[in-house]
Amino acid sequence: MKLYENVVIGNFLYGLGYSIGISSSERNQLSVINLLQQTPADKELGDMLLEFPGVVRLIEFKNSASSLKKEKKRCDQLTVAIGENDAFKKISREIHWYVETKPFEELCLNNIKPYLDAFSKIPSAHTIESLITEITNSVISPKSTISPIELEAYLALVSKCQGSGSVGTGGLIVSVSKKGIRYVQFADIMELRLQHKDYVMKVEKEFNSIMDKKLEKELKKERALDKEKTLNKGMTL
Repeated sequence: MKLYENVVIGNFLYGLGYSIGISSSERNQLSVINLLQQTPADKELGDMLLEFPGVVRLIEFKNSASSLKKEKKRCDQLTVAIGENDAFKKISREIHWYVETKPFEELCLNNIKPYLDAFSKIPSAHTIESLITEITNSVISPKSTISPIELEAYLALVSKCQGSGSVGTGGLIVSVSKKGIRYVQFADIMELRLQHKDYVMKVEKEFNSIMDKKLEKELKKERALDKEKTLNKGMTL
């Protein structure tokens, strides 16, 4: 039997959404769910980039029956790029995960480890269920001490050692509350906006559907200002 990666990913997202939903039913929950599999950003980062206020997870899904040569090479490249940088090692083992499944008729063996340890002989750190529980607990009670700047620097390192260093993929912020589900778009998933408290407060205050013209106009202005700042930095350099 072959358990395709997209089947695992789909059920993982369903389970994660349900788990977080029942655990945070009394408050608004902001999230960014980036399924990057088979997109240009897949080669730069991985299959999935999850973001919640105070929490980031980059996850690569694999079926053990598939060829793992390319993934081993990517893991080796990242290991070399990190080198003896203990700060990046800590960040990597907290946010960057490898999920490999090997199905049988009655059970599914999991190889779920920090990405740096993906092909080591250390035992699996999780099952799919316990990984979902760990992420849910982190979302409900964030305890990470990694700064937004450090998170963005790590993702940039991953992107550079696995690809061109330019992701260029937009995303959607999802707000789930008793009022329903609402979305707003943003320009670059590498910005990790939900790690910045001021931005989260602004979104929670002003959040509305992307069909809301007023909010859309404000976001366009903000993107224009960000672009202008980037151009000014480039000219300064």
